[in-house]
Amino acid sequence: MVTAVPAAVNALSFDDAFLRRLERLTLSVRRVNVAVGDRPGTRRAPAADFIDHRPYSPGDDQRHIDWHAAARHDEVFVKVGRVQQSADVHLVLDISPSMLAWPAKRRLALELAAALGWMSLAQGDRVTLHPFPAPPHAAAWQPARGKGRGSAFLRYVAALPRVDGAASEIAPAVRAAVRPSAIGGLVVVISDLWVVDDLDAALALAPPPRWDVLVLNVLDRSEISPVMDGAVELIDVESGADHRLLVDEPLRTAYRAALNARLERVRRLVTGRGATFALLPADWPLEQAVIPYLQRRAVLA
Repeated sequence: MVTAVPAAVNALSFDDAFLRRLERLTLSVRRVNVAVGDRPGTRRAPAADFIDHRPYSPGDDQRHIDWHAAARHDEVFVKVGRVQQSADVHLVLDISPSMLAWPAKRRLALELAAALGWMSLAQGDRVTLHPFPAPPHAAAWQPARGKGRGSAFLRYVAALPRVDGAASEIAPAVRAAVRPSAIGGLVVVISDLWVVDDLDAALALAPPPRWDVLVLNVLDRSEISPVMDGAVELIDVESGADHRLLVDEPLRTAYRAALNARLERVRRLVTGRGATFALLPADWPLEQAVIPYLQRRAVLA
């Protein structure tokens, strides 16, 4: 069943100035497509974005000969530049009920997907977005490239519903993302990772070096360090199971220890597959905290 999400939770408070700042950022991707897009490439070729000279070799395009340099030397030179490149960026976004249990968690997940998609489109990357569980009668964001598609992408993200009564499986979304690509690229999983039964299988679908994988684990602050006390009734928003507990400091301590152990297991699983793992508290402001953190981790450049 698809449930509408309150507008306050879905709102993306991105103004024009912030979007322009996003356009100066780039997701780090090793696998790129040559000669398409706006990324400064590492591959050097004649006459593309001039940066240097090299001696002429048989077979070089004579249109790229620098005749002024040749006139000053006894050797013929060609202009060398950086080839502009693009990447395939696949966003895999959790829209299960647990993501809506705390509005801040859902909001940051949507903002992350929107921001990463916008900056990638602005760089000329080809972007897809696969929500999971897949909403009935709602298509994934199909491959698109170019800043001109940015506004439509933001509207798509903001309108994503919550899906009730469906398994929160990551692997089908990753499979749908990577299957069409023969080159590889970047897969970004954004989720609270409360259901990780198939996470290893999902990561196995996008192995290095053809694929870079980034797993962003978004958790509400109250999930990381709960402050509830006394008799409480907890309802699992995914399964509907009811749990009655007497919460005291020893129980909170045990919870924190269990959570840290779980996070460490997930981190080891992710890094063991050659992917990158990052835990993001949902109360971190996107521009002031999340983006600088991802830059320090070399996820963004």
